[in-house]
Amino acid sequence: MAYEVLCGEQVDEAFLAKLVPVDQACYEEEYWGDPQRTVDRFRKNRRSFVFVVDQASGDVAGYVNFFPCEQGLYEDNLFRSPVIRDDDILPEEVAPYRADANHLFIISLAVHPRYQGTEVIRLLSDGLIDYLNRLQDKGFPITDIMGTAVSSDGKKALANYLFREVRTLDDGNTVYVCDGKLLERLLAHRLPLRSYRGDVFLMLPLADHVDNLRLGNFLDDCAAGCADVPGEAAERALATLLIDELRGCIAYECTNEVVSELDLAYLGSFDFLQTTDEYAGLDGTQPETVIGNVRGHAVLVAHRKTHMHVLCVMMPAFPYSMTQMEDQVSYGYLKIRDVEAPTGYRPFYDYLLKRFGLHGCGGETSVLLLSDKPSDECELQDMLAAEAYENYERSYRIRSEEIRKASQANRSQFEHYEVYLSSRAVVYVGRQFAPSIERRIADFADYLFIVTLVLFQNTALAKASRRVTGILEQDVDITPQTKILIDQEYGRTVRFWEMQNFKYLSSQLEAAQLREAFLNRELRDAYTEHQEYLEHVVAAKAAVTESRNGMVINVVAIILAIAQIQPLLIELLQGFYEELGVEVAYAHTTINYGMLGGILLLVLVVLINQRRRRHLQQRKM
Repeated sequence: MAYEVLCGEQVDEAFLAKLVPVDQACYEEEYWGDPQRTVDRFRKNRRSFVFVVDQASGDVAGYVNFFPCEQGLYEDNLFRSPVIRDDDILPEEVAPYRADANHLFIISLAVHPRYQGTEVIRLLSDGLIDYLNRLQDKGFPITDIMGTAVSSDGKKALANYLFREVRTLDDGNTVYVCDGKLLERLLAHRLPLRSYRGDVFLMLPLADHVDNLRLGNFLDDCAAGCADVPGEAAERALATLLIDELRGCIAYECTNEVVSELDLAYLGSFDFLQTTDEYAGLDGTQPETVIGNVRGHAVLVAHRKTHMHVLCVMMPAFPYSMTQMEDQVSYGYLKIRDVEAPTGYRPFYDYLLKRFGLHGCGGETSVLLLSDKPSDECELQDMLAAEAYENYERSYRIRSEEIRKASQANRSQFEHYEVYLSSRAVVYVGRQFAPSIERRIADFADYLFIVTLVLFQNTALAKASRRVTGILEQDVDITPQTKILIDQEYGRTVRFWEMQNFKYLSSQLEAAQLREAFLNRELRDAYTEHQEYLEHVVAAKAAVTESRNGMVINVVAIILAIAQIQPLLIELLQGFYEELGVEVAYAHTTINYGMLGGILLLVLVVLINQRRRRHLQQRKM
């Protein structure tokens, strides 16, 4: 098809009647514009439209309607009006373009369903950006652009244009704005055009204290069907489907009884913050940069016996930059909307700790389920590095031979998908990407379970290493009993390392690929090194204790030996005192005082010697 891009100055008022069928096909009836009001605003400022026209039929395939706002309308949109400002906007609220500042408002952005999936969207985007750049070239600077999304498609469209979320109105609609660096990118045609669709699964290794009762009580409530968690009925049903599929994988794939001890539970659904990589609100002193919110459904795979767990946060049909969410996880900026203060956000790990007594234990892994491999290899490399592809904080690209090789190595053991692995991410590209999330869960659950089980190995090593490192960092005495306790805790996790966890060789091979990518061997080597050092410390302490005990025994032996010859010494001293004319009774007193003084002198010498040795050791260090 052939299309033509037109702007407002190139059409007359009668042309605007062609917008009616587009509005009726794209919007709910309450948002259909009054044609006369559209004409009235057009008369006030004709430089307010970009159209894409089907040259064959003359129909409008898509259009965007925008105009500069007077101050009152700008403030209404930004913070003042509790409901959407839409077709009620009067001509006097539409401003002319000015030389100092222009606050634009997009009142309508629509592409007729008949033309969706064609080049109309690209032509409309390029036409709008080119038009805005021409305005700036003529001396009319664009300060910011606002828009209100009335549907999920509208939110996605504004996100694709780099708009960030400002606030949610009382009528449920959401106000967005594009400004600052976001606006600079928009005007530079640097839009995040994805060549794929996909889902994100955040895999978070967790642990809890042996005395934690909150998690156990919650899991018992889940088993009884009375657990209270946030989420709608449809969201709970989706999470339950994932749980059922994972349980089916346990029964079908696994032989080890350790996997039969796994509990699976739905922790709730949450609005996860999508921001930029500038992280302005990390310390809480600056407002969040809210690109939008992503609904995530949390499913916990718990092993109560070892107090180790893996939390899977499923984010279906991820609408924003996947690498940005990965970057947030890497940076420790995983936040959810605070149910107690809906306008703010709180760290997700803080919620998990307070609600369930769970804390992070080991490195997170992002699992990306894609319909196609990214067309830009740099984006795939950023996925594997878990860093933002559309970055604002840095202007350079990753140039790592290791990551480049990982992005070119398909490590799948089956033919129906490709998989690319790193220590931070799994990029799974299905050759058949089902249209429904329910079907995708069924197709992907088997591989997701293998990832989960391998992550339990990482969690076991991380938990044991953290315990050993914590003990070594603390300036406390380490007893053999402490060492035995650590070994016993680690011993409970050994079954997670058995290759025979999986019935089928192909699954074992998949797990082997994941273990290699997740650096499990390196983690185990580091743990072994820490253990060897801990054993050295315990052995050294035992040697010191043995030496001290030997010295005490020697002192006691000397005292006992002196006590045994005490009568002989008294007898000799009595004869000496008789010759001097001293009372014989003083012989007993003299011997007792002499023994006491000798013992005290011996103890003093031992203490001085020990202090001297410690001083010499400190000087050597």
